[in-house]
Amino acid sequence: MNIDIKELKDSNEFLNILLQNMDSAVFIADEYFKIHQFNDSFLTLFNRSDSNLVDITFGPASGCINAVKENKPCGETSACKNCIINQTLRNTVLTQEPDEKKFLERIFYIGGVPVKKYLEFTSRSITFRNQRMILVFIYDITKSELSKIELQQKQKQIDIDLEKAGEIQKSLLPKNLPIIPSIKACWFFEPCLMVGGDIFHLYKEDETHISTYILDVCGHGVSAALIAVTVKQFLDQLHTQGLSKGILFQPEEILNALENEFPFERFDCFFTIVYVLLNVKTGEVTYGCAGHVPPLVIGRSGKFEVLNQHGTIIGLGQDPPLSQYKIQLNPGDKIILYTDGLIDYFGEKGAYPNKENFYTTLRRLSDKPANQIVKQVITEQKKLWDNSEVDDDISLLVIEYNGFNS
Repeated sequence: MNIDIKELKDSNEFLNILLQNMDSAVFIADEYFKIHQFNDSFLTLFNRSDSNLVDITFGPASGCINAVKENKPCGETSACKNCIINQTLRNTVLTQEPDEKKFLERIFYIGGVPVKKYLEFTSRSITFRNQRMILVFIYDITKSELSKIELQQKQKQIDIDLEKAGEIQKSLLPKNLPIIPSIKACWFFEPCLMVGGDIFHLYKEDETHISTYILDVCGHGVSAALIAVTVKQFLDQLHTQGLSKGILFQPEEILNALENEFPFERFDCFFTIVYVLLNVKTGEVTYGCAGHVPPLVIGRSGKFEVLNQHGTIIGLGQDPPLSQYKIQLNPGDKIILYTDGLIDYFGEKGAYPNKENFYTTLRRLSDKPANQIVKQVITEQKKLWDNSEVDDDISLLVIEYNGFNS
């Protein structure tokens, strides 16, 4: 049997077959929004058991809250002038141009109960029964929109929690330094997210010594911050233990204690750290470096020294144990501790010249006090990196030794 395709396309029977077998709700309306044809999916979407919707406008047919509350057809309620579907269908009538996937958030009375639905609809100008009409496809996206809203709410709560965690982490940084006339310290900290994996601190060990450290946990965000805080708590306990027992822990003892306490197998992470012990009377510095970017010493008349002696990172199981090294500070010298995030963004991200840019800036500032060094280093870094967002934490700690006057 031969089938005339044109005749089939023009037949109402063919149109009805298409309409009834579409998952999306479909209706055909005239310029007054009266429905002339619809499919079963339209009834399912709005839970209409009756099929006598012809010549009823879309609002009452769908259970639109505005039409139901005011008992008026489409185009006559107080809300119609601001209704997106009303405006879209009018535009389709006037321009004869299709409108694609407009978004509609609306309460409909479904089975007599108000239900918020999220819909997308597309309209087309067509000729139906020799009249100019509008063909409308409606897609129910309520489930996906509710999932999106739920995710947004969860993300908002996560952001709130991260912000609180960030404030807690910042509160762990040194605020009020012990009064030590021969020492001045200044620092800068900026996490890449609301929390980060960098942390540093400074302790007064006794009347003769201070200790300080800076560490950088591999990774970013909450997990890195938790490890950083855990390490700080461990170091705080060692400091308290030393004070109570009159013990002055050496940097190599600290680093090897960390290596034993934080194996990779236990925490699934590793970190780098520089630990410094300074005799405030003599200027003697003992330091240990576990895989961290090397500390620097700058001072008067352009003094610039890179402390390159180091062991490997904490968490890999050191054999032999981590060691310590000694240097001598003169009055006016500054110890510069920092994390690799500062160098990474001291110019184009990760570029080769960045470290030299950083070193050049410090050489220029070698005679300046600690607070000016921090301020101008960060100012220069911001100037070289014009994008406000970074994906690594940035930390800088400057300890200035001014000599001891007995």
